[in-house]
Amino acid sequence: MAQKVQLRQTWWRFKGDIFMRCPCCKGSQYRRYHFEVTKSNPSGAKCIFCKSNMMLA
Repeated sequence: MAQKVQLRQTWWRFKGDIFMRCPCCKGSQYRRYHFEVTKSNPSGAKCIFCKSNMMLA
């Protein structure tokens, strides 16, 4: 049971070997939205806490 919980908590961190960090709250959890893709945010990733654009870490 503990291993399943551990896997569930870390699945979001390494999406395609890309590690991102939020510049505002320093969080590393994000969601990718296809409608948020711009020149300044090519991955379309947004922080789940403060909704800021994510940056590559």
